[in-house]
Amino acid sequence: MPAAAALAGLGVALVGATKAAMEDEAEQAQLALTLQNVTGATDAQVKASEDMIAQMSRASGVADSELRPALASLVRGTKDIATATDALSLAQDISAGSGKSLSEVSDALAKAYGGNMKGLQALSPEIKAMIKDGASLDDVMNVLGGTFGGAAAEAADTAAGKFKILQNSLDETKESIGAALLPVVEAVLPYLKKFADWAQ
Repeated sequence: MPAAAALAGLGVALVGATKAAMEDEAEQAQLALTLQNVTGATDAQVKASEDMIAQMSRASGVADSELRPALASLVRGTKDIATATDALSLAQDISAGSGKSLSEVSDALAKAYGGNMKGLQALSPEIKAMIKDGASLDDVMNVLGGTFGGAAAEAADTAAGKFKILQNSLDETKESIGAALLPVVEAVLPYLKKFADWAQ
C-alpha cells in the first residue's frame, strides 16, 4: 500500500509538471506570435526576449506567466521590443512600489505609448497634475522612474521577496521536468484520444 500511494503521488506530480510545461509552452507561443506580428521579430529576437524574461523572473520572483503578457501588452503599445523591454522593467518597479498588479501597470504604460495617458494618473498623484499641464510622455516616464525606480529590486531583497524567488524557481523546475515528459505525452495522446472516442 505505501508503494502504491507513493506511485500515485508521483503520477499526480508528473501530470502536474506536464500540465505546467504545456501551459508554459502555450504562453511562449502566444508571446512569440505577438512579437512577430507587431514588430516582425526574428526567431533570435523571440529567443532573446524569452531569455530576458527568464532573467527578470529569477531576479524579481515575478512569474514568467505574468511577465509574458505584460511584455506583449507593452510591445503592442510601443511597437518596439527594446522600448517595451525597458518599459517592462519600469512596470515591475511601479507594480512593486504601488501595490498594483503588473498587468494593470503594463496596460496603463502601453496605452500611454499609444497616446492615452489617463491610466497613468492612477499610478502616482504627481502624474495627474503633470498630465493636466501637458507633460510629454518622456517627462512622465522620467518622473515614474524617479518615484518607483529600484522598487522591484528592493522588494526582491526582502524575506518575502526571497521566498517568492524560491517558489518561482521551484515552479520553473517543475515546468522543466514536465517539458522533458512532453514528447512522451504527445506520443501517447493519439491513443488516448482513440480510447476516449471509444469510451464515449
